[in-house]
Amino acid sequence: MAEKTITSAPRNPSRGFFAREHWRSHGALRLVRRYTPFWMRRVLRSPYLIGLDGLDLVLGRRKELVPPRYLNYAGFGGFTEAGQEFLKYFKDLCGLQPDHRVLDIGCGIGRMAVPLTSYLTTGSYEGLDIVPSGIRWCQQNITRKFPRFRFQVTNVYNKQYNPSGKCQPADYQLPFADQEFDLVFLSSVFTHMLPPDLEHYIAEISRVLRPGGRCLFTFFLLDDEARRGLASGTSALKFDYELAGCWTTDPVTPETAVAYDERNIAPLLQRNSLFLDGIHPGAWSGRSAYLSYQDIVIGTKASAIKH
Repeated sequence: MAEKTITSAPRNPSRGFFAREHWRSHGALRLVRRYTPFWMRRVLRSPYLIGLDGLDLVLGRRKELVPPRYLNYAGFGGFTEAGQEFLKYFKDLCGLQPDHRVLDIGCGIGRMAVPLTSYLTTGSYEGLDIVPSGIRWCQQNITRKFPRFRFQVTNVYNKQYNPSGKCQPADYQLPFADQEFDLVFLSSVFTHMLPPDLEHYIAEISRVLRPGGRCLFTFFLLDDEARRGLASGTSALKFDYELAGCWTTDPVTPETAVAYDERNIAPLLQRNSLFLDGIHPGAWSGRSAYLSYQDIVIGTKASAIKH
């Protein structure tokens, strides 16, 4: 198993995310979020967000390739900052090159895609997501200007984000050929996925990665320090409910936030011909040394596959 790497945080939105999640996850608001469907919370927020979007338009603060707030279901702050933060990780931790072919699973409304448009000068990008409104915005605003950046809807079931999805995650096959990508990444996807679905997705990612290709995943991982943060109440989230192979913050909708034992990550990758290159702990657990908000896992596809 690769040695765990702890890196001091660069300038990024992690502390802001931590403060918001800690506020949302402790006290009465936690129960409101648990028993109010995600789509209803979006509807209730829309008038306020539309008002802010209108103010930006009047004051000339609208930025190109930044979605309006009322459409941005993937987070209401740090759209540009988070994208630039992860571009640095793709280059520094995954060796991303301008001619690489990249797959973004759970691309949302283009937060990671936008900064890549100025870096993948001869490469290409594919984005998948289960929320049609985000894909439509990306197609109309990113693909129209950058044809090598393509986006498509995947109608995969998720109790939190796509409860009407037709395909179960454990049955979903990525719509790409074997060994097609140099980099595959998932940001805030496995944090909403249960163990059988996680195992299947890792196998599919290994299938579409080229030998020597890299993958970057974000997780909530439980090690000794994270467990101390949970016990003391200093972590942003409270994983109080144990399920088979994972922990969740919400027994009603477990996919709201899912945590895994860190010790299980290396074996999970190895079962699928991926090798662990490093784990970079995140700020969510309340630790003082971190890289991003969530924990980041880097893996490499084996150069030769044993049959």
